[in-house]
Amino acid sequence: MNKPNKNFNIMDKKTVFIFFLIISTALFSCSEWTEMESIDIKEPDITAQNPELYAKYLENLRAYKKSEHKQVYVWFDNSEKTPHTRAHHLTTLPDSIDVVSLIHPDQLADWELQEMNEVRSQKGMEVIYTISFDAIKAFYNAKLEKATDEEPVAALFEDFLVDSLQHALSLAKKYEYDGICIEYTGKSKLHMSEVEKIEYTKNERIFMGIAADWKKRNPEKSVIFEGKPQNLIDRKLLEKCRLVMVSGKSATNENMLTYHLLLAAVEGVPQNRLGMVVSATSLNDPNKLYGYFANGELAMQGLANWAPMAHNGIEVAGVGVYNVSTDYYEPTRTYHYTRSIISSINPPVK
Repeated sequence: MNKPNKNFNIMDKKTVFIFFLIISTALFSCSEWTEMESIDIKEPDITAQNPELYAKYLENLRAYKKSEHKQVYVWFDNSEKTPHTRAHHLTTLPDSIDVVSLIHPDQLADWELQEMNEVRSQKGMEVIYTISFDAIKAFYNAKLEKATDEEPVAALFEDFLVDSLQHALSLAKKYEYDGICIEYTGKSKLHMSEVEKIEYTKNERIFMGIAADWKKRNPEKSVIFEGKPQNLIDRKLLEKCRLVMVSGKSATNENMLTYHLLLAAVEGVPQNRLGMVVSATSLNDPNKLYGYFANGELAMQGLANWAPMAHNGIEVAGVGVYNVSTDYYEPTRTYHYTRSIISSINPPVK
């Protein structure tokens, strides 16, 4: 994991910002196009127009990524293996994003691997993926309902959990990811029966214990946590996490973001590394259930308003957007709300 570079000066930041304006102006008029199967549309090649300026921009961009600033994470839907719009490409994400987590981390196409290497080497963007306890549990329950003699399922969830984790962690080496995100929601133990508490504790220890062991054996890899850290019994792994992202995906307004943040600020949770995650909208959501607050405001806009301020003395160290690729289609400009969030927490030098 790269350590912050405190020597990244104001002039370097200005170079990044000024070049960003130049490149945005050059590409804006054609940045919205959708690739058609029979038409080869080419955008202006800024690298050919002014390669020295672009090289300097990338150099300063990578230096910026190593400097002290609030981190920007996004979760990217890479389910489309035959891309037909620019929204399907990692290379169209805003350059200032620090870390992108692929929602579908396995069975990557060659072009995806090439783009991972490009954003990593040129833009200093890390590529990770999420391992979710809740998703593993839900998948196990679904398989249990459909189990047959021909396709049996492990009798004990803990066996299934261990096997699932071993496979999931193997992807880091297979695709040379820069790290992992550990997602765990959990629940309050106040009203659990003793039997429930024993089962809950055992499952958490397996999940977090295997993740902690993996981090110990792979110290060069980044680990972040996403979910509800206050529900963890053992929080030691959080000390090794680059960020502890609080899930605000269910928040109905900005005050609820504060509420979720303060709930997470318990003993054993590093408060100087807390972040907040909201969801972008869904393209298949006519009822606007995802990515909106109760008053109809976009959760991403709410995050842009909320994140720059301290809340009960806590300043977030980073922000995250789930399913970010839908923001590409915002008519104002591509990734409009993502860019608004970036500029709200890391204002450009003027």
